[in-house]
Amino acid sequence: MPESLSHLESLVNHGRYLEAREFAIRLKDDPLVDHLRVDQLLAISLSKSGSPEQALPHLDLAYRRNPEDPETAGILGGVYKDLFRKLQDSKYAILSRDTYAKNFEVTGNYYTGINAATMSAIAGRAVQGREIATRVISKLESKATSLWELATLGEAYLLNKNRDRAVEYYIKARKLVGNDWGKVLSIHNQLWLLNHYIPVAKEILRIFAPPTVLAFAGHMIDAPDRKIPRFPASIEGKVKDFIKAAIRTLQASIGYCSLACGADILFAEAMLEEGGEVHILMPFNKHDFVHTSLGFAGEQWVNRFEALHSKYPNTFITHDHYGGNDDLFSLLGKVIFGAAILRSQTFHQEPYLLTVLSELDMKRREGGTRDTIQLWPFSQRHTNINPDVLYSPESVIKSDISIPKVAQTLIINRPVLFLACIDMTDLLSMEKEKMEKTIKSLSGEEQLAYKIYEESENSITIGLETEIGLMDVVRSAWTTTAPFKSVKPIRVGLHTAPVYINDAANDHNLESAKAISQFATPGSICSSIAFAAVLALYPKRFQLDYVGLLQLPKATENTGMFQVNFK
Repeated sequence: MPESLSHLESLVNHGRYLEAREFAIRLKDDPLVDHLRVDQLLAISLSKSGSPEQALPHLDLAYRRNPEDPETAGILGGVYKDLFRKLQDSKYAILSRDTYAKNFEVTGNYYTGINAATMSAIAGRAVQGREIATRVISKLESKATSLWELATLGEAYLLNKNRDRAVEYYIKARKLVGNDWGKVLSIHNQLWLLNHYIPVAKEILRIFAPPTVLAFAGHMIDAPDRKIPRFPASIEGKVKDFIKAAIRTLQASIGYCSLACGADILFAEAMLEEGGEVHILMPFNKHDFVHTSLGFAGEQWVNRFEALHSKYPNTFITHDHYGGNDDLFSLLGKVIFGAAILRSQTFHQEPYLLTVLSELDMKRREGGTRDTIQLWPFSQRHTNINPDVLYSPESVIKSDISIPKVAQTLIINRPVLFLACIDMTDLLSMEKEKMEKTIKSLSGEEQLAYKIYEESENSITIGLETEIGLMDVVRSAWTTTAPFKSVKPIRVGLHTAPVYINDAANDHNLESAKAISQFATPGSICSSIAFAAVLALYPKRFQLDYVGLLQLPKATENTGMFQVNFK
């Protein structure tokens, strides 16, 4: 396999669909590569990145030339299936069924067979679906050992209304999955889709029930010089016991948190001890985080942090320095909450919020954590552990340990901004002028005073201090551009991070917003996970769909990307 095609395969296999799409388009001009495979991978990338309708032209000719190829038929059937899910148009269910069924008739491939059976049921051809399912069973039952073979048999018996046999095979498949939530999600989503068209027994739905997701926020352990106790070290064990009890009660398996000393670390440790999965979010670089959020509490907390930090996946909002910018902590809280919401949405459910917060302290304070808690959109799914009731003030022994504070180098004019880069390459000159006029006119409103405004021949980049203000500008630009075209001739990239106002031209976070706009599918709004997580706090205003991973400028890890639609 040529190196270039191998690289494209790697991009797709690692979920970097946006980059894969761009790379595949370039490869189509290379006479030395297998163009059928390029078209297959391009179609997968387009469909997985939220644009299944744009995938069709790349597969149609290849399929007509070789309808017996199960790979091409499977991908094309999947694209039609994605279009059906996206548009809820029954013609795509029928096209998906026909594509799968024709290939199954020729090849007997169980993958296209079970999909033909399922899409037949969804398209209103239940009898045909049962006939195909019976044939799949006869081909597979005597030799099924792998996860997907067992799950296929479960689905085939489900379509044939043989509940007992379906349960038997789904249980066998579930034992092979363990805590691989990606595979659980794949089978759960298939059952969830089927349940809209044929009755799926609750017992079967429970076998692949998705995990409960928890967002977490809590106080740090009291500093030695704290005058009014809030979370004294003496109640650490009690708090952890309450956290464990909450995890068990909610049957939570996935948690999102940071790793400051005190409640954060207790939560992460409790999830580990309960066999759960933890996703750690960091507001800025590790060295500064240790000094701001751990060092004052002593070496034992730093050691516990290191153990957890090395065990679980970490997502950094920025790798920049703290620089005394407390807005980074505010953004951290929003991203933790929103990331849990985004993850839960993939399971078609709502997450829970678990907090360890002093109710007395929350009544006294304004802003900060209090305001962040109020953004949680599911007020009935919030449990608080109140440390006030776990100690009496007179029982708190004042520490005589003095831990010197580490001086922080303040960074001036580097606020957290919400950024949008609008790529106008495909606009006509007149349309560009209209776009520029629209965006400039909005800056006259005080609440939309731009911190960043950068204009080039083919793009406009703006930055605001509020997410809703920024999205109001994007909505205005979006709705006024080519209102009668089904696909907008612009691409928008969204990102949030601290930005150096005095050196914006060289700011890598600003470059990230521009890079996202370049990789966004034409006619779409694409956001980094940090910005998407903040928008997830407004579920009535925005629809967010995962579209893959992208490596941003100067980043050491891939960043999740989401397509944004206005509701």
